[in-house]
Amino acid sequence: MAKLSITLKIAGASYPFPDIESSDEEMYRHAEREVNRLFVENAHPKLLPKDRLALAALHLAVENVALRSSRALGPEQLDRLAEVEKQMEEYLLEVGKKDKQQVLTYNQE
Repeated sequence: MAKLSITLKIAGASYPFPDIESSDEEMYRHAEREVNRLFVENAHPKLLPKDRLALAALHLAVENVALRSSRALGPEQLDRLAEVEKQMEEYLLEVGKKDKQQVLTYNQE
């Protein structure tokens, strides 16, 4: 994959990213827009820019943790998956026996 150099502008400051995969550029640009959107949403006369960036980072971290938590499987889901796996193994063994019987019957004819 080709590498490229881009510069992202976050909260008015430019940050170079000299070595990213070209296939990742749109993801970086989207992240840039998201951070800047949160920076603007946190605009308040008493907040310094660094505080607004900290709030944007916190917001994104909370979303990330929530997403990872929603993808994690709980004990009940793991038990259900183990049960389904067992049922699939039993089914495949049964199908395998039937196929073997069909082959033996065919060879005897």
